[in-house]
Amino acid sequence: MHSGHREYLEQRYATNEWYGRGAGRRRRMVTDFAFSGSELRGWTLLRAVHEEGTTPPAIRSLWQRGDAELELLSIDVWVCTSARAAHDQLLEVLSNIQSDAIERREGLGDIALTLDDTMALFARDNVAVLIRNAGRKAVRVIPVGRTIDELLVRLAGARPERRR
Repeated sequence: MHSGHREYLEQRYATNEWYGRGAGRRRRMVTDFAFSGSELRGWTLLRAVHEEGTTPPAIRSLWQRGDAELELLSIDVWVCTSARAAHDQLLEVLSNIQSDAIERREGLGDIALTLDDTMALFARDNVAVLIRNAGRKAVRVIPVGRTIDELLVRLAGARPERRR
């Protein structure tokens, strides 16, 4: 990403308040993550592709609920080497989203950015997650994000901090 664009994002999203900070000091880092298909009640995992050749490695998944053409979610997960690296990934993903309507949101991950309840981008410790609608019907993504966040906390061996 161009340095000027990164500076804009850092200022817009006040990274000085959260960049490089995570709860990693209290928990171990997530080192191995995979979707089995049972993580999201009511949803069916259609595919999960592990992209090991990318840095950081990515898991790109597609989930359906009900009619396959109507309710689809795309969920991408990056397991990074540190909270700082996860925050870099979050900024990289954010740089490819062209919307000034994205806002910080409390209660999801260590840091979360959302577009209403249709897209969520968050980091928990060393993991970055992007959840977005992929079907014709807009689905609320925050409940799905909370489920994935709770899974990440369990994998790292601690309870999630509930912020309101």
